[in-house]
Amino acid sequence: MITITQLTKRYGKILALDNVSLCFDDGKIIAIMGENGAGKSTLLKICAGILPYESGEILIDGFSLHSQSLQARTQLGYLPEMPEIYERITGREFLYYIASLRSIDDAQHRLESLAELMGISDSLDYEIGTYSKGMKQKISVISAIIHNPNNLLFDEPVYGLDPLTSRTIQDFLRKRQSTTIIATHSTQLVEQIADYVYLLMKGRIVASDTVSSFVSTYGSIEQTYFHFKDEIYA
Repeated sequence: MITITQLTKRYGKILALDNVSLCFDDGKIIAIMGENGAGKSTLLKICAGILPYESGEILIDGFSLHSQSLQARTQLGYLPEMPEIYERITGREFLYYIASLRSIDDAQHRLESLAELMGISDSLDYEIGTYSKGMKQKISVISAIIHNPNNLLFDEPVYGLDPLTSRTIQDFLRKRQSTTIIATHSTQLVEQIADYVYLLMKGRIVASDTVSSFVSTYGSIEQTYFHFKDEIYA
């Protein structure tokens, strides 16, 4: 579980996050929707311990990100929108390196089982530079969850991927049954896999509810989004 209370973040004079409070429940897939520049990626980077913030409190499985940073970040798996991977090594070498950083004892078993689940077992011994975009994304997903974290933070996890790779990752996230937070502007992805959605606009949460409730009220997540956007930007 991740609990965020009155979080504020500035970039100079720009208020990126304005007194944001959220609670991400155990075992749910939660979407944070908003247009480019709304603060989605900033929020995930702060929760991952990558960016500092001005004020507020973040608890990750009860650990304070501010005062218990190591314990808090151990509970997380983070996938940025544009993962950076050294391409002159093989997928297996890269994942073993990540496993060593995480001090994983059963690295071989974890690596091979996850690679099979993601459908890339036959490609582990090729250099990452030869991989397609979809294969690189699958390797990045495995690197984010190889330590079996309780909470996942994924920034646009299926953006620009072919339909088969997108479906593989979506199916994988459904089966994980962990707390999964997805930052996205894809209304289709939200409807397909999310249980709950927060709408983030101009650095503020303007609405939140279950996906089913929003769809029941407004007809679709797309219509929900534009309903609140029209109110905010009117």
